[in-house]
Amino acid sequence: MTPRRRWLGRAVFASLVIAVVAGFTLFEHASPQLLPTALLVCVVVAIAGLVLDSGGADPPEWNIPATSAPTSSGQDAGLAGNVRLLENHLSAREADPLLRARLVRLTDDRLHRLGVRRGDPGVATRLGPTLLSVIEGPPRPLRPTEIEECITRIEELSHDPDPR
Repeated sequence: MTPRRRWLGRAVFASLVIAVVAGFTLFEHASPQLLPTALLVCVVVAIAGLVLDSGGADPPEWNIPATSAPTSSGQDAGLAGNVRLLENHLSAREADPLLRARLVRLTDDRLHRLGVRRGDPGVATRLGPTLLSVIEGPPRPLRPTEIEECITRIEELSHDPDPR
């Protein structure tokens, strides 16, 4: 029930009580003092209404629900893992070695499918200075543009059939 409907019902109830009290005083041949009676009834009904509104509430929930990364049905688990990895890396306060390790693995896997290794001639120029510094250097925080360039370089490796 909405608060507006609750207070409307209480106003109707207060009006009925006022009418009954006024009718009773007329029946007893007394002089009804309508204003003080109306004020008293309205105050009593308002206080009772506030007590009922505050007393019937459920206790507050103090437990914090565990947040989990919801994945929709049919979403690729590998993609969801990569997205979490990128989000964690970008929000980390310190250097996160996990993104660097994933880029190293992706690069090595792609080069292995092409039949070459990182130390082979011509591969270093195909990887580019940014990707080389990431996979051969120590872990460091990467900017989104650096991450994008590394992923683009890894994807471009398979476009050229002979990277040598």
